[in-house]
Amino acid sequence: MPQKDADKEPVLPAVQQGERGPVVKTEVKESKTQPPKRLTEGQLITLMKTAGKHIEDKQLEKVLMKAEGLGTEATRAGIITMLKDRAYIEVRKNLVYATAKAKILVTAIGGQVLASPEMTAKWEQRLHQIGEGEASPKQFIDQTSKMIKHLVSETSEGSAGWSFADEVTSAFVPGKRGGGRRSSSLGNCKKCGGMVVDKGSFYGCTNYQKTKCNFTLSKQLLGKTVTQKNIKKLLTDGKTDVIEGFQGKEKQFDAMLYWDDQEKKMKFDMTVQQAKQEG
Repeated sequence: MPQKDADKEPVLPAVQQGERGPVVKTEVKESKTQPPKRLTEGQLITLMKTAGKHIEDKQLEKVLMKAEGLGTEATRAGIITMLKDRAYIEVRKNLVYATAKAKILVTAIGGQVLASPEMTAKWEQRLHQIGEGEASPKQFIDQTSKMIKHLVSETSEGSAGWSFADEVTSAFVPGKRGGGRRSSSLGNCKKCGGMVVDKGSFYGCTNYQKTKCNFTLSKQLLGKTVTQKNIKKLLTDGKTDVIEGFQGKEKQFDAMLYWDDQEKKMKFDMTVQQAKQEG
């Protein structure tokens, strides 16, 4: 060990197993674990390429690493574009967010073998064997056909037990590109009295084209989804219910959203957060 590094090593007394000593000081620090940082599109492509690192089966890990992960250099960017076009992901400020549509799909069938990197590895392995003349193409096609029938049957039977969070179902917008958006009014606009509707990734006033009314509220706000139920309550009562878990700069907080008539903008009512701290 270099002398410089050795100097940094703490000097510990010689102790024997079973020895006891007095506790001089203890302290409890309360904190919350931080979620991993969101991926950029570039990082998502890299993650697809290195998917084999996340497989426990070492043999399948080698196969997937040899196949260079999920997709190919030529197709990965196209896969991400397809996910955006089909409204499974949104990219905001270069960060990737899963939509409600994606969360519902993952909850429904994310645990099935079809969604696993392991299955991709097995398919790559079998296709390589077929290419080398070591496996039968017909057998592969027959097994794949049986698996598809099993998955369709399993999914159909399992659908009765699907359960999705209210904030996810409220934020779900049908349609490939969000084209099937719900156009029914959620309430009267706080700025001009027009109709506020669900526009996919945000709520907005239908008078924008006519009068340039710019009343909008993003569905995703500091890491939380503002549901249709809450936007309706805000437009009717002036306030939402308490929304827990907004991600601030340093820590999470709970608050209601309310409309400030004087400043003509949305604000946070953190009375509930202050009451928690005082209590």
